Amino acid sequence: MKKLFKCLMILLGVLLIEERANGQEENAALWGKTTQSSTFAGSLPEFALDGSLASWTHTNSETNPWWRVDLMKIYRVNRVTITNRPNLGSRINGAVIRVGTFLDIYSNPICGVISTLASGATGTYQCRGMEGRYVVVHIPGDQRMLSICEAGVYGWVRQVFINFPGNRAVGAAASQSSTFGSWSAEKAIDSNRGLQQLNTGCSSTLNETNPWWRLDLRDIYRVREVVITNRKHCCAEQINGAEIRIGKSLENNGNNNPICAVIPAIPAGQSYNYTCNGMDGRYVNVYIPGDQKILTLCEVEVYGYLAENLAVDGAATQSSKYGDGFAEKAIDRGLQQLYTGCSSTLDETNPWWRLDLRHIYRVSKVVITNRKHCCAEQINGAEIRIGNSLENNGNNNPICAVIPAIPAGESYNYSCNGMEGRYVNLIIPGDLKILTLCEVKVYGEGPCLKRSFVKMQFNSRNDLTDPSMIENVLKQLGSALADRGLTDVTLRWSQTPKQVIQKANTDKRHCENRNSP
Repeated sequence: MKKLFKCLMILLGVLLIEERANGQEENAALWGKTTQSSTFAGSLPEFALDGSLASWTHTNSETNPWWRVDLMKIYRVNRVTITNRPNLGSRINGAVIRVGTFLDIYSNPICGVISTLASGATGTYQCRGMEGRYVVVHIPGDQRMLSICEAGVYGWVRQVFINFPGNRAVGAAASQSSTFGSWSAEKAIDSNRGLQQLNTGCSSTLNETNPWWRLDLRDIYRVREVVITNRKHCCAEQINGAEIRIGKSLENNGNNNPICAVIPAIPAGQSYNYTCNGMDGRYVNVYIPGDQKILTLCEVEVYGYLAENLAVDGAATQSSKYGDGFAEKAIDRGLQQLYTGCSSTLDETNPWWRLDLRHIYRVSKVVITNRKHCCAEQINGAEIRIGNSLENNGNNNPICAVIPAIPAGESYNYSCNGMEGRYVNLIIPGDLKILTLCEVKVYGEGPCLKRSFVKMQFNSRNDLTDPSMIENVLKQLGSALADRGLTDVTLRWSQTPKQVIQKANTDKRHCENRNSP
């Protein structure tokens, strides 16, 4: 048994090294966008990324000052470095570093706390792979000032679409209970929350009883988050008390659907995130109950995924990468492919792409979308394979279907009739092949409870009929499986181990090779 456990641990180490080698650690902050709660005397937020020790950011003296960098993509953050200014260095003390996917300051988890940092010194704060698009540094308390000389964020890129698919409001249909002037419902989904709102960049109802705004997503989605941007120039109170409701019903114009969140208030021009924890629905309503109310929305964003598409929660990898044709781009549900909206391998022998569904599912069908602009033949001859083995990178699993060809830009469905598997592979056998995928969707049921029977034989000096020894073997096996990421596993003996006494071999060399649990 020791030899078996040792082999499992070695395999785990190889997998971990490969993951790190596939991503290049870099200072992702350098091409991010910075902002801060306020700016004192021209000490801009981007000064924390200019590489100079002679400049620094600086807020006014205020309550809970903060600095934030938007990395533009989701990263797995390994560490954050903060360099303190060479003078007045106490203005970083007590700062909290947060990393996450939420735009607001306090919702993301904490990576580290800067209790004190000497003037001119650089502190490193280990985040251990925290995933996030936003890195925030803030100091809790009243009459505080925050100043940062330099900031670095180091880790490996993870495409935003792995845990945060695109804004589903884009391309959806908006309506509202009434319209004030030219402030139509569609202006709340025009993707301009970061631009100048002017006077007509928002939606608005009339002054009425129970005003509402509704978004039809055109399909049932599992909504993770709704982001609301309030108007900037006046009347910020016109969002106060609004309810966010998500569901499948149009009863009472959709306003009877379950509540995701209630908005007490949003500061003028700010965007607040509301977590909906995967609520299912086609309609997203924003609704203010009461008389003489006006509902104004400057941007509504909805993040989530089609409830039945298993691919969006999976992890994608491929045999090689051409340019920025990341494997994840085949599960991003991007509406516009352009030239970089698809995954692509290099020209190679037996190129493959693999989706890890993270659990075993009964797969009913797989939907493949081919690229639109050229090279439609780069899907020809691809095999769809589904199973639980990673032997030959998963390409030895049973075949669901073979794709002779798919016309450019079109999507074809392939029935898999409930094949069970955790891994969905596409592979093109042969030399000088390129595999390009613009979208892969997987539909099915599960997760399935998988029961496996393993017959094992042990060489041991111990009595394996002893209950304590039997339990010890299960614990060791469970520990080895947990090290490989298999934690949701129940182990039990289907048959009690039987002891077979064999004649001992006195050869010293044989004794040295004997394994015991």
